[in-house]
Amino acid sequence: MIEITVVSTIPSGIFPQKALDLAAKLGLPAAADPAQCRTPLLLAYTAEGLQLLHRPSPAKRPLPLLAIDFVGGKNGYRLLHERTIRQPLARAAGIRPGCRPTILDATAGLGGDAFVLASLGCQVTMCERSPLLAALLDDALSRAGQASSLAAQAASRLTLLAIDARHHLEAEEATYQTIYLDPMYPQRNQSALNRQTMRAIRSLVGDDDDSGQLLELARRRAKERVTVKRPQPSPHLGEAKPSHAIFMKSSRFDVYLAAERRFSTTCDTSPPP
Repeated sequence: MIEITVVSTIPSGIFPQKALDLAAKLGLPAAADPAQCRTPLLLAYTAEGLQLLHRPSPAKRPLPLLAIDFVGGKNGYRLLHERTIRQPLARAAGIRPGCRPTILDATAGLGGDAFVLASLGCQVTMCERSPLLAALLDDALSRAGQASSLAAQAASRLTLLAIDARHHLEAEEATYQTIYLDPMYPQRNQSALNRQTMRAIRSLVGDDDDSGQLLELARRRAKERVTVKRPQPSPHLGEAKPSHAIFMKSSRFDVYLAAERRFSTTCDTSPPP
């Protein structure tokens, strides 16, 4: 069991109370000062937003381990330079001229793909069953909503549910044109999962051993398609053969089309951004 303490590195304002409230919500211990923390991991409100910090030893300063930023970094670059419906993700999700499908990102994770889809004009619901990752996502969305017009517009199209997607899809009202799955890849040597950030995510949320079951449920509930992101060498999820695949350099999108496609009556006809 990983030990985490919730704290604020900002000693004044609303952040110490926010740390106490978040600790109570997550059922984690809280501390008034980072120096008082004895756990190796800290979930901390910092000047850059909510972050997961790692302290190698009690005598050393905590170092950033995991954070979500929709305004700067990789997500900010994608927002400014890759906001096109011709990109593989958009095509795999069913975006095309005159059509912006409603999308469920059933395995939200760090939310990068969901944010791109929202920036292209889709209404996107994100499901994240890890309470800690959901807290990081919620904070990142809040900051994006107060940022530039492009980031704020994308954030306004995103809805976050801190819930297992299977439970959400079992509800009668949970129907979407596209359901997107990006399950945790099986751990491999010399893969992206060996990077520090991805190791942190795996340690917190574990492996998606039930992703095959989620695919089966998603295919029953999606109106138009289910899209699954997979690494290139990997077999199809749950050994289910897709309708077609869209290939990239090191990964691919397996697309499972629904038996009945209602393009003309269910698509959002908003113009492309």
